[in-house]
Amino acid sequence: MDPLRDLFCLIDRRLSYMKAVAAYKWSQGLPIDDAGREDIVLRDSLLASADMGIDVESMREFFLLQIQIAKHVQSAWHNKWKSEGFHQDSLPKTDLEVQIRPILNEISAHIVRQIKTALPHLQNKDCLSRCIAAIRAELKTEFIEDDMKLRLLESLSRIKSAPHG
Repeated sequence: MDPLRDLFCLIDRRLSYMKAVAAYKWSQGLPIDDAGREDIVLRDSLLASADMGIDVESMREFFLLQIQIAKHVQSAWHNKWKSEGFHQDSLPKTDLEVQIRPILNEISAHIVRQIKTALPHLQNKDCLSRCIAAIRAELKTEFIEDDMKLRLLESLSRIKSAPHG
């Protein structure tokens, strides 16, 4: 299958868990912002990127944007529940630390590996124009707006291999 579509599907898969994250935080009265957790996610992703020979600074922008979009999705769910009510029965009971975060960590590692695989395609000068339809089609998670998809694609297109030194 197409390495870029595979990458977009992984990104969407990770973002699709934000409803469960939002539900856990809602039910526990936790804030959406968790700077400590964001730092861990960013650190781990950047270490994995360096290990894969991907330029860390170009990956930082992508991961920070992905975190920002994840928080947007969580906020949108919280806003929806504020206006329509929260129905715990409609969501599976999951524990953020024990069940959700290990899955998110695994998907993040897959994303880094897939970026490495897709790097030649991402660096193609026609990537943006060729991939807009694909990223729009593959990112299906609720509350992800078109401009966010385009910003993700733009940040992905700026990722490069680590300088050899």
